[in-house]
Amino acid sequence: MNRWIWRGPNEFARDNGWEIDRRRWGARHYRDPRFNARKKEMTEAAVEEGDPGGRIDIQAVSEPPPRRFRNHQKIPVAHDPGAAAGLVWRWRAEIAMAAAMPMAAVPLSAWVGPAPTVVLVTGAVLACAAAPPVRRAAARLVLRHRFQGLCLRTPLRTPEGRMPLVVHTAGTENGTAMLIWCRSGMTPEVFEDYIPEIRVACFAKEVTIYRHHRWAHLTTIELKRA
Repeated sequence: MNRWIWRGPNEFARDNGWEIDRRRWGARHYRDPRFNARKKEMTEAAVEEGDPGGRIDIQAVSEPPPRRFRNHQKIPVAHDPGAAAGLVWRWRAEIAMAAAMPMAAVPLSAWVGPAPTVVLVTGAVLACAAAPPVRRAAARLVLRHRFQGLCLRTPLRTPEGRMPLVVHTAGTENGTAMLIWCRSGMTPEVFEDYIPEIRVACFAKEVTIYRHHRWAHLTTIELKRA
């Protein structure tokens, strides 16, 4: 089933000479090896032009430069039923945890009593918080909310005020990648205009934006840690 899902993208990547990296939970990560050669050429050119010691800011050549003049109008935040559905989607993880906690605590309290239930639930929460996978998932959750908060404070929305949807977040070798669903009225170029703000909001040293090779409404934002 997993091979069938990724058969089309894998064939496209092989035809173009891309590298295919299989991630956890069956995900795939594609990369064009020509990016490394292009990055090396730009670095060498910058060294020849003005940095004889070779100490060049790699960050400045590894991501698209922001546009100098941004002429984006202020967009009011939407408050219609569609915006309410988007709010539920953004807080889906917290809503699920808030709903699951009473479902587990109430039967346990009826079985062992309120005081032991508090001790057991507290111990379970602390044990989960100490697990590295849980900490990484919590960090990705914080980054997602930071990015969505940035969308509320900037024109990273549709003309009607609707925010883009963060479909999925996944850990990478040096950071986090977010799959963004651009609503009608948005383009990936808007995210490129706000790369400096995304870098600050998401605690990232480097921000790279990838467009989907097939679906124009899907965009991946890769955040690399400092």
